[in-house]
Amino acid sequence: MKKLIFSKILPISVFAMLFTFACTDLTENLPDQITVLETEEEFISALGEAYGILSSWGSHNSLVSLIEVSSDVAAIPVKGQDWDDGGIWVDAHRHNTTPSHGPTNNSWNFLFSGVNATSRLINLFEDLRDDGAADPELAASFIAEMKVMRAFYYYWLIDVFGNVPIIEDFREVVGNPGNNPDFQAGRTQVFNFIESSILNNVDFLSDDPAASYGRMHKYAAHFLLAKLYMNAEVYTGQERWDDAEEQLDIIIDSNIFDLELNYGAIFATENSNSSETIFAIPYDRVFLGGFNIHHMTLHYDQQAQFNFQDQPWNGYTTLAEFYNSFDDEDVRKDRFFVGQQFALDGSPLVDQEGGGLDLAFTVDIPSIRMTPADETYRIAGARFGKFEYAIGSTPNLDNDFPVFRYSDVILMKAEAQYQQNGGGQMYLDMITDRANAPTLTINDENLLAERGRELYMEAWRRNDLIRFGEFNESWWEKDPSDEFRNVFPIPADQIAANPNLSQNPGW
Repeated sequence: MKKLIFSKILPISVFAMLFTFACTDLTENLPDQITVLETEEEFISALGEAYGILSSWGSHNSLVSLIEVSSDVAAIPVKGQDWDDGGIWVDAHRHNTTPSHGPTNNSWNFLFSGVNATSRLINLFEDLRDDGAADPELAASFIAEMKVMRAFYYYWLIDVFGNVPIIEDFREVVGNPGNNPDFQAGRTQVFNFIESSILNNVDFLSDDPAASYGRMHKYAAHFLLAKLYMNAEVYTGQERWDDAEEQLDIIIDSNIFDLELNYGAIFATENSNSSETIFAIPYDRVFLGGFNIHHMTLHYDQQAQFNFQDQPWNGYTTLAEFYNSFDDEDVRKDRFFVGQQFALDGSPLVDQEGGGLDLAFTVDIPSIRMTPADETYRIAGARFGKFEYAIGSTPNLDNDFPVFRYSDVILMKAEAQYQQNGGGQMYLDMITDRANAPTLTINDENLLAERGRELYMEAWRRNDLIRFGEFNESWWEKDPSDEFRNVFPIPADQIAANPNLSQNPGW
């Protein structure tokens, strides 16, 4: 079985799942089951509380769901009585969410669970070190790792919510901390906190990504800092393209990572050795479940296509305009399910409860709210097949999720050079060449489009649309939206629980 690191930390990762509510209330007691940490293995075992939370990353109703469904590459259309869910996913796609939106609250809880867990572990390691119950040199490296991992969770908080409470020392927090009443000042403070957390700790991290697989290491930290600088103008109003390029060059010049010749290898069932992966969630059907994109997107009757142990849910689709943006020779276009689908024995599948129509996915979707009056209402929309779906899969896939990967480094390098001096063409060419796609002249439109084709359903599309000024534009059934919706509201449940929180402007 692969990914033994997570087999070691599973018991504590399960324990971490208990901390998914009231996540800005950090008054819980520090864990008392750990009284000494003398070896690297013992420290690693303690990390499960910080990394196990990521198990929900690739699940439905996750942060990734909220990000992608609110973009121009994904939707969850209502299909008769299926997937209405009170309109929460229609609202997400149309940018009509409110502070009472459930998936937004879920995302807040998820991210502050990460802040909670990393902060608790930082304090635990520091206390044990100070008490002489932990090796000081080892403690320094693991404290640094947790501080950068906390910065990871804060990166998504600044991106999705903007202005949030900063938790720097768990032991000094009393009750529920507030955010800055001034949105922009608060967001800039969060930016500075993330930046300093990485800069002050990156040199203490492992420079061996293979030995630190599934954990935060030096090059993952440089990637995270590059992302922060790429979006600095959005977050703070100040461009930092040159600083972003400096971080990207550290990764490129390491010669540790490379583009896969075979695009599919990045997303294969056994993809833990991909040369492209910088930081991954090492999903495993036994040791770290939670990745269920196959159930999220495929039709119910495609269970017979893959001999899945459980039936898929017939939910997520891509938009016709996005699917049609791929050149027919682009190898990435093959990673969608369109047209007639077949069982393992080669027989054509039919939509058993949909009037016996052939199970042949159409690219066009009649409406985001379809009824049986729309003949194709259960089979409309191309389905996602970016990741390999192994025959006989359980509801939990074995594929690792590449949160940071090298092709994104190359695309960021192209963009950073283009924004500074109009360069970057050769880096954009590296991506289109690998995809067997037409050469594109580098410009804003082509950079954004190519980032979409390369990185869809990897949690970057909303971020990219905002940076390029396209998030508020119209697409499919979404009308132009107000700029204040570039961040989500602080959830009503969180403000009710913590009146020290100030709502984001416009909400």
